[in-house]
Amino acid sequence: MQEENASSRRRPSLFAHDILTTLTEPRSYAEILSRGHVRGEHFRIESKDSKVDRCLLIAPHGGGIEPGTSEIMRAVAELGGWAFYEFAGFLHKGNKENLHLTSTVFDEPTLMGLLPRAPFAVSFHGADKLGEPVVYAGGKWKVGREVMVRSINAGMKDHGIRASDATTGDAAANFRGLDDSNIANRCKQAEGVQLEFSREARNLLFPPDSSREARGRAGKPLRSLASSIHSAIEELRGHCR
Repeated sequence: MQEENASSRRRPSLFAHDILTTLTEPRSYAEILSRGHVRGEHFRIESKDSKVDRCLLIAPHGGGIEPGTSEIMRAVAELGGWAFYEFAGFLHKGNKENLHLTSTVFDEPTLMGLLPRAPFAVSFHGADKLGEPVVYAGGKWKVGREVMVRSINAGMKDHGIRASDATTGDAAANFRGLDDSNIANRCKQAEGVQLEFSREARNLLFPPDSSREARGRAGKPLRSLASSIHSAIEELRGHCR
């Protein structure tokens, strides 16, 4: 298991904004460090590898990078005791610009060590406003997308959030997650599931605005969503190659 030392386990300061923000997203973990960002101060990396031989949950853009994704992933992980990885930004501003590593170039060493040990992965992401509370299921695993969409729709029908297959219809190309280098597709079976939660969906889970304060108040919708995703993962374990 990847352990954090005592100082890095402490929640980084919310006001860690003394680093000059940029407009260009980094292209590697080394570039994040080269810009002066410090682990345990500006961002957090946390992981748990129990049950990694069953599934790995990934929140690569947690904290203030894509607000709400850490909390969703952790709710699922706690429900099933699943292995997980979280990269969370805690800059006062500019988290996305400074700490967002896209899934096809994400190369932080802790995650790179976990991926080959898991049969499949489910990654959690936050999309911008899309006009409705929707979860797009992408990734190369067709069965994974189908099971996840069905389970989320069954569990969230009374909460106003729907799920859809990102590889069909008019979903944006970056929601599809079909690239071999996408972290969702880099486990043992070389295909996984990528979940993109619209801002509207996250605002329903953490009303009214997915702010840090709102994310501290988990309610029934989040519990229902976590249960739906957990059930899908349990079903998918029987489909692993």
